[in-house]
Amino acid sequence: MARAADSTIKEALEPDGLPSQQRARRDRIIQAALDLLKEGEYEEIQIKDVADRADVALATLYRYFTSKEHLYAAVLLEWSRTAETRQRAGVEQLDTDAERIRFLLIGVVKAVGRRPQVLRAEMVLATTRDPNARVLFDQFAERHNEVMTAALRDVSADKAAAIVEVTSSVLGTQLQSWARGRCTIKDVERSINRTVDLVLPDEG
Repeated sequence: MARAADSTIKEALEPDGLPSQQRARRDRIIQAALDLLKEGEYEEIQIKDVADRADVALATLYRYFTSKEHLYAAVLLEWSRTAETRQRAGVEQLDTDAERIRFLLIGVVKAVGRRPQVLRAEMVLATTRDPNARVLFDQFAERHNEVMTAALRDVSADKAAAIVEVTSSVLGTQLQSWARGRCTIKDVERSINRTVDLVLPDEG
């Protein structure tokens, strides 16, 4: 039994090793979960709702994801991968570090503004104690850092790391304030612009 459980967890965390049919089924579950999140709030979604939307048995869903938190950490990671494709294309059209980091940060703000329920799910998952969800959520956070760091081409690695740390902290704090109704999305954008002006003052 222990070996079977270990295998299930390994497959859930390493989908690239799945046979194509199983990978397609896992992707369908993730898409169903994302569609439900676009329609409603994370807290209201039941894991059975996802199984029904994906047209799989509940037991089948649990072969790939060991909990609701684990599933939605995978959803966040997939959502970020899709956004990253668009982000990289846009970044390549820009000339300076300030332009590139501003484009990425404001892009996150606009995306979250369109899908606030994704942000609220992220806020819940940021404190998860589920070990499988934690692995995927950490990958989600690391992907953000990698994309931001890659946009900073004209500064040292140490300065790039510091800039990403500061701007990401401001982004997270401001978006959480917005999610709690303490400011508008335009306030968040203004804060991001001020922060970029501060950390990269020599734009253009």
